[in-house]
Amino acid sequence: MEPDQTPPRPSQPTDAELSRIAREAVRQPADPRLDKQLERMGLTDAPAPTAPPAAGPVADPTVEALEERLRRVESIVWVVVAAVGILAAAVVVLLLR
Repeated sequence: MEPDQTPPRPSQPTDAELSRIAREAVRQPADPRLDKQLERMGLTDAPAPTAPPAAGPVADPTVEALEERLRRVESIVWVVVAAVGILAAAVVVLLLR
């Protein structure tokens, strides 16, 4: 068996190849998809456009009062549910005696 006579290809491109690749890259038109991705990554010179902060809805005093009452009612309902659960457990214990 004769060894392969072709010289191994270098793993790194030569300076001439790198120069040719760079010239080709510079001559190609810009890709808008790539530009958008670079903007999202913060790798462009121009700052990415940011949306102004959205103004929240103006709170109506009536709505605020109703929300407060609703929170109070929810708290009362949870207390009643807990009390019913405790009472049901007590009844079961008393019946099983």
